[in-house]
Formats: sequence, structure tokens, C-alpha cells
Amino acid sequence: MIRKEGKARWVYTCDLCNVRLTRPDQFRAIEAMQRHQRSQEHGFKVIGAALEPFVEAMSNIATAAASMAETVHAVFAPPPNLPHDPTLLRDRRKWGGR
Repeated sequence: MIRKEGKARWVYTCDLCNVRLTRPDQFRAIEAMQRHQRSQEHGFKVIGAALEPFVEAMSNIATAAASMAETVHAVFAPPPNLPHDPTLLRDRRKWGGR
């Protein structure tokens, strides 16, 4: 946005990049604006701002899938390899015993 702040003081501000350029006349302010908008920094910030909702949605989907996978893993987890009879737990040959 270009605006006049005072005598011989034209200011261009880009809110996306936090850039503030001051020029003595409107023509030079317009040139500064065009130069900034053609820069790589501004281009990448515009692309990043455009892709931010998509990235956030994919992050939410990944989080939901991870929680679902944990739930499924807990349901289908194999039982522990321990005998039901406590006397067999003391058997050192298979389960280590005491």
C-alpha cells in the first residue's frame, strides 16, 4: 500500500513481508513497490501464505491418522507371552522365572 505521510514522504508498506520503504515522490514509491513485489522474498511469502491452509489441513489429517493407528494397534496388539498359571512363571526354562 502506498500512502503520503507528509511533504516529500511517500511510504510503501507490505504487511505480508513487514517491509516499509520511504521515497520522496509517488513515482519512486511505485517503483520501489514493483521492485519489492518482483523479489524472491515476497514471492515465496505469497506462495507460503497461499499454501498455509493446505498444510494445516494435511497436518490435521496426519494427526487424526496417527491417533487412529494407535487405537487400532492397541485393539489388535498380541497378548503378552506369559502363561496363565503363576507356577509356570517360576519355570526358568522358558519364561526366565526368578
